[in-house]
Formats: sequence, C-alpha cells, structure tokens
Amino acid sequence: MTLTDQAHSALGRFVEKAHRTKLVVRCATVFGEEVSLTISLADVAEYYATEAHNMTSGCRTLAGLTGDWRQIDGLASMALDWFKRVNVVDMRRAARRLGLELRF
Repeated sequence: MTLTDQAHSALGRFVEKAHRTKLVVRCATVFGEEVSLTISLADVAEYYATEAHNMTSGCRTLAGLTGDWRQIDGLASMALDWFKRVNVVDMRRAARRLGLELRF
C-alpha cells in the first residue's frame, strides 16, 4: 500500500498525492475554482508560527491558499496530522526552524 493509498483511507479521496514531505490535495479557492494545492512540512510549520493565532482576520493562508479561517485551519490540522503520522522527525525539525517546539 502506497502513502497515497494510506492518505485516501485516512484523509479522503481529495488527496491527489501523499509523500513524507508533502501532501497534494484538491480544494477550492474563495471564488469556487478548483485547485491542486501542495502543502509541505515548511508550509504547515509556517502556518502555525504565523497564522494560526491571528484572531484579527477572518482569513488565513496556508501554502499560498487564502480563505475562511475555519477551512484553512482544518486543512492545516489535517496536514499536520498526516505529517505526524508519516514523518514526525522532519515535522519537528521544520517547526523548530521557526521557533516552535511541538509537543508530540
């Protein structure tokens, strides 16, 4: 079973490709346009370092996709869960580069 097959089972069929360092998912922009979004370990770490605690805006950005904070936060959480499952060492390393210390 490939990582993509595992991601389909664990996350859903909207996952196009899954790797140890990136996750490619189908999602929609705020205009309803379907896009293929590549989320890396660094993107997830940057999101939690800069965006996750921003309560002043209803919009957040992950891997270049900006949208409603609830959907973007859900996408970031899903990606973090995936990387914790398949590559926790490099996820911690990416977070430490931005001054975060993960507690898992």
